[in-house]
Amino acid sequence: MVLRPQVIVSAPSGSFPDDLDCFQMNGYEDPGEWEAAMKRAFIEARSDAEVAQLLRTHYLEENVAASFVAYRESGVPEAVDGLLKRLGLSLQTPVADIGCGRGHAAHAMARLGYEKLTAMDPNDEWYTGTGFLRSLDDHNIRIVNHVDEWGKLGGSFGAIISSGTVHHWHHIPQIAIDTRRAMQPGGYWLMIAEYFANSARDLVDGLNSHPTATRYGSFEWAYPASAYVDLIQASGFLLVGVIPLHYRGALFYSGCELPFDDKLDQWVDANLTLPGGTVEEFWSEVDAWRRGIGVARNYTVPQVLIFKRVQI
Repeated sequence: MVLRPQVIVSAPSGSFPDDLDCFQMNGYEDPGEWEAAMKRAFIEARSDAEVAQLLRTHYLEENVAASFVAYRESGVPEAVDGLLKRLGLSLQTPVADIGCGRGHAAHAMARLGYEKLTAMDPNDEWYTGTGFLRSLDDHNIRIVNHVDEWGKLGGSFGAIISSGTVHHWHHIPQIAIDTRRAMQPGGYWLMIAEYFANSARDLVDGLNSHPTATRYGSFEWAYPASAYVDLIQASGFLLVGVIPLHYRGALFYSGCELPFDDKLDQWVDANLTLPGGTVEEFWSEVDAWRRGIGVARNYTVPQVLIFKRVQI
């Protein structure tokens, strides 16, 4: 299930009890339970403006077709397309959207001209999985809902994209290895709009305010940005680029606009994947916070982490 995650930059102290024991986090990942929860949300949205806004923000309206249109118009598909092309990939590159949820991203990329797309999610329900996407006849996207079928696609993809889904993986290295097996040597993985908690306070505040974890009991466990990177790199990848939070006003976060910083944008454009570039800035920010001298978070709440499949 893919949601647009909250961007936790800082949190007010004392806003919630200092008690991590209150989080049992036995949340579900079962497709049927997700579907049932979404149907409850649709009923609540008819009288609760907050729930209605939540569904619109995360492209989860009851009118699934409308949510697909809204995502296509968000500007995020064009941002992803531009990044793939910057990395040297083309419309003919085989691309998989893993943990795709409804399949908004894959469908939007098909509209942009990508010819070899796969949408992978273990959920095939109508409202929370790939059911609606499968019903459409305006695309040639391959839809995969079963692990055994996914396992037969070894070495297939030049690029993987994931949007707000890795935090749902109960064992990140295991599924990262499965993802690596599906990729071509040297392929890229764009980890977009993940759910980050870089401190205990971020974790407490994030869980207390998360729209589906608190209301519907879903599994939503955030990690520090450095933890994602360490776990993914230990699975046969290398971090080669980081798009920080404030790049181009949060270009890859639909529904989130931040002030523009022309100097930052120009520097990132010039140094995205160069030695001493954005990856170095990421680790410098990680180190500063570990030493207690961090001031502002930018690279450690990244819009996109860019990994490359490397030899072990």
